[in-house]
Amino acid sequence: MRIGSATIIVAALGISGAAQAADGDSKNDCASRPDTGANPEHRAFARWSLGSGCSFLEVPLTLRGSLETASAVPVDRFGASYAEKLSFAPNVRVGVRASSGFALAPVQLRAELEEDVVTGATTSSTGPAGEDYPGEEGLHIEPRKAVVRGSVGRALHLGTGLDTSHWGLGMVANDGNHDWHPGSAAFAYPHGGDRVFRWSLGTGPHGDLGIAAMAGADRVYRDDVLLPGDRARQFFAAALVGAGKPNGFGAYVVRREQKDSENRATDVWVVDATGKATLALDAGKLTFEAESALIVGKTELGQSVEHDSYDVRQLGAALRASFETKKYGAVLDVLYASGDQNPYDGQQNAFKTDPNYEMGLLLFRHVLAAETARGATLAGDPTLVGIRPDGIDRIPTRRSATNTIALFPRFFGRPLPGLEAYGGPLFAFTPVPTVDVFNTQLAGGEARNALDGKPGSYLGTELDLGARYRFADEKRAGAVTVGVEAGALLAGSALEDASGDKMKTPFLVRGTLRAAL
Repeated sequence: MRIGSATIIVAALGISGAAQAADGDSKNDCASRPDTGANPEHRAFARWSLGSGCSFLEVPLTLRGSLETASAVPVDRFGASYAEKLSFAPNVRVGVRASSGFALAPVQLRAELEEDVVTGATTSSTGPAGEDYPGEEGLHIEPRKAVVRGSVGRALHLGTGLDTSHWGLGMVANDGNHDWHPGSAAFAYPHGGDRVFRWSLGTGPHGDLGIAAMAGADRVYRDDVLLPGDRARQFFAAALVGAGKPNGFGAYVVRREQKDSENRATDVWVVDATGKATLALDAGKLTFEAESALIVGKTELGQSVEHDSYDVRQLGAALRASFETKKYGAVLDVLYASGDQNPYDGQQNAFKTDPNYEMGLLLFRHVLAAETARGATLAGDPTLVGIRPDGIDRIPTRRSATNTIALFPRFFGRPLPGLEAYGGPLFAFTPVPTVDVFNTQLAGGEARNALDGKPGSYLGTELDLGARYRFADEKRAGAVTVGVEAGALLAGSALEDASGDKMKTPFLVRGTLRAAL
């Protein structure tokens, strides 16, 4: 289970810009100020200065698109396969952003609207009935932000409205806005994201350490935990040391209360810690980032009719190390997500990362997502199981990584200006056996995977390669990026069928386009 919660404090409250206002900074270089319209990727499609003090009104616009095809993968014991033949995922994001800049110093006022005019995915997939197959969410409109914020120097920051939510590496709370960028070697195409109606109170940064804190309450609008018919609220407190600096660490605590359409409750605590350290070496830049989250509490939603309530005990941890020079570099991602080997014991132990936390192209996003989508349908079919358990619709992973110890080393190089090639192998293991609820029930409780095989501990080796070319507009500081990526999975013992045979090597090819105007 993953909970969308506190936004990174700097981004949420604009505290860096407010701090400059408090210090009475009189420089006229508005573009260098962190809360006066500057963006490391682009300037706005349209922007107007509103007078002295760096106040402004701007209209950012981002156009994105992904076109991919994936081969068929087996999804059940009956030999059925799911094939995402061709999937198209467009995204048109437009916004309006305004700031009083430093005209009212030490007071600063900010407002932001943002909407995905078109988002989602449509596919020509084929396969048996399933719950939430990858690529089948459809195209729709999604509001992302309608928020106002006010600051009084460093002392006080207030905010309210619809806002996105992100913390640390995005393993738990992810705003769906962290795309590939030069040096990331990321096979990422984010969309959606965690969004909340938030009321927040914050302070900082204070002192040379950059200490900042924030607390507030949310009514959850959209995140990967909230399914149709659900409603949730949460209360949070967060603290950060190193706000706006290259080195720092922070933690937040969240209390989440959620109910489904039948008023079945989930009440959990989330404790999430994150940190980052950057070292400038003669040869290049070395960066370490980490995040660890513990989720504990109770839920009335589970895959067994034998229990009315379940204890939630879930643990996730992520580490990223990267080294970058002007011509080449390397990135290593390590992920641990706890699993649940027994759906009938009154406990829920499977930690699921946010689906926008990138961990390869194929294994988690397609193979396991398709198998669990099919597994949920079989486990809830009254003609097969008699009584439909309450938590069946929570079985599909929906592109999240879960029950895994994964290592993903990648390398990248820049043979030509603007061109970056990257790739590497993903090695994925399971800390506990992979369990399909339907097949395990038929086997009398003995662990069985989606193909009715006795699962081993190795999910497989995924080989991913990609290249992106970035056209930069020096006059507008905008950028257009085109990319092509491909992946293939050498399935391991965790994905064997009842005869002990591994699935044929599935593959995926994807093209991407992003224009930040």
